[in-house]
Amino acid sequence: MANSPKLARYPDHGRLLVAADLHGNLRDFLSIVARFEGMGDDAHLLFLGDLLHGPLLAPEGWPAPAGGPGQPPLRGRPYRDESPAIILGLQLLAERCPGRVTALLGNHEHAHIGGPRTAVFARDEAGALEQRLGIENSVWLASFLKTLPLWAIAPCGVLFSHAAPAAELASLSELEAIDYRRYLAPKAEARSRAKAPKPGEATARLFGQLLWEQALPPFKAQALLGVAAAQVIVYGHAVIPTGYQTIGYEQLILSSSFAMEDEHKKILVLDLGSTYTTVEDLRPGIELQPLY
Repeated sequence: MANSPKLARYPDHGRLLVAADLHGNLRDFLSIVARFEGMGDDAHLLFLGDLLHGPLLAPEGWPAPAGGPGQPPLRGRPYRDESPAIILGLQLLAERCPGRVTALLGNHEHAHIGGPRTAVFARDEAGALEQRLGIENSVWLASFLKTLPLWAIAPCGVLFSHAAPAAELASLSELEAIDYRRYLAPKAEARSRAKAPKPGEATARLFGQLLWEQALPPFKAQALLGVAAAQVIVYGHAVIPTGYQTIGYEQLILSSSFAMEDEHKKILVLDLGSTYTTVEDLRPGIELQPLY
């Protein structure tokens, strides 16, 4: 798989297993890895970001499924955040399977390398995790996260992103100019348009369009797919109680772990030698499979 720093590319053969948004769930991570390891030597594994930051709660401290005031929705089997074990497991798996294991940068990973500090389970989740890791391991984590790509693309017609990629791209090469330390949030972007642009602001604005949106209008998805020479966009970031949701003919939102009941957690398994022209080609029970 020939990669560039911000864009991972897959070959035209083998299979690809895709999972989204684990948020520190080690049990689900190990289940996904076991599935991948049983797929053979030509299989690839892709995580769509947000591997990090889960609840630091005892099981009896979990709120009701809908969440209480100011609480995140916690459905499914209780677990305690194991982000350090997941990152170590990811690194070791990538070393055992060189070129076949990839994780995209999510907004929770970005919080460690210059992005907004996320606050789902703690006032500052990145700070809380770094305190658990210690200085040396936190420095290593930041250097590792800086190497993660933003997107992945497969010649079978599918583009992968962490969140709905609400980007206005003229070419994929624009991704490579993005500096992970420079981020302009969409609200700040709207204010900045009325002012003279500063150096680097265009790429900071582009980066701000990539990590937080939960869905795209079909016309935006179609324009982006035209630039990427793909037919379908697959992303996570949002919690879909049934495990997946389609939008138009071009978008599929995948929920594999976080805030999900086990029976609804979904993974995606693609044949890289096939062609997927619409989301209708991603069939429940075939490409869209239950995690458990």
